[in-house]
Amino acid sequence: MQQVDVPELEAEELAGAEPGSVGLGGAIEVFTTAADSQARADYIQNVTKGIPMLAEYDFVSGTVLIRVSHYLTPTQAADYTAAAAALG
Repeated sequence: MQQVDVPELEAEELAGAEPGSVGLGGAIEVFTTAADSQARADYIQNVTKGIPMLAEYDFVSGTVLIRVSHYLTPTQAADYTAAAAALG
């Protein structure tokens, strides 16, 4: 397995995030099929569109959906693209 370094969030960036929320860092969801993981990612993006406090970055790699906090910068979030690709 390839190790990929991913950015960390600072505690003060997370003030007010609900326990268990993706805003606290992220989540990994695994599905039976790649179509299911893509459908879930599409659903999340449609639901959160236009609601900045619910926004997140989503990366799909086969049956795996990686969801990461909107508190990351676009550059930091891009590091997760490499992490998702390494799963494949």
